[in-house]
Amino acid sequence: MVTVLFIASDIYSQSKEVEFDVYTNSAANASQYLLGDDVALRDCASTHCEKLTTINIGTNVRLLAKSETSQTINGVTSRFYKIKMGPQVGWIWGGLISQKTMVSAINPEIKFVFGEAGVDYKGYKRFQIRAVRNGVEIDKIFVKSETLNHNLISLINKQDNTYGTDVITLCNTEGESCEVADSKSYIVFKDNKLMQTSSLAALEKVKFKKASYAFSCELDNE
Repeated sequence: MVTVLFIASDIYSQSKEVEFDVYTNSAANASQYLLGDDVALRDCASTHCEKLTTINIGTNVRLLAKSETSQTINGVTSRFYKIKMGPQVGWIWGGLISQKTMVSAINPEIKFVFGEAGVDYKGYKRFQIRAVRNGVEIDKIFVKSETLNHNLISLINKQDNTYGTDVITLCNTEGESCEVADSKSYIVFKDNKLMQTSSLAALEKVKFKKASYAFSCELDNE
């Protein structure tokens, strides 16, 4: 899968910037994973710079520095980040970096990467979750939401999980967006496919060997 970047028009000019800590500010938070696949590593901070190589989705990189200005691409605003991956050093655009990465409690080889996905053709803001294993995307799903962000999502730990599979909450259960019960929906990752369902009741009776689930208060699968 090749990640193609398009420069956005003025409709995206109000997009909030996707930002990350860099090594000089926080060594602990400077290690991140890639949200995009075949991400171009460039020799300077621009899409016009020479491409040194491409990097697989889910790859861990260290963020060393960031560019002075941001750029809006596909409806997402972020800066270019200077990164180190093994012996290689170069620049990548921040919109292709995962804003939150969660390791499966059921299968530690699987990671869930989360980030913005710009807006759709109707102007609705979108987010994305991708299931990744060993540098290969298994599946992805898009979420329409004006309130979702990486601080609201979390992976239910194994001790509190009664479903026998991974459960990702996409909103704070105490938040206003969760007050309407019938707005809840779920994403089921079964047989390597992400599917939407309105109830997790079946999980109380059936235990899937290899499945991963996501829960959202305002979810619209495309």
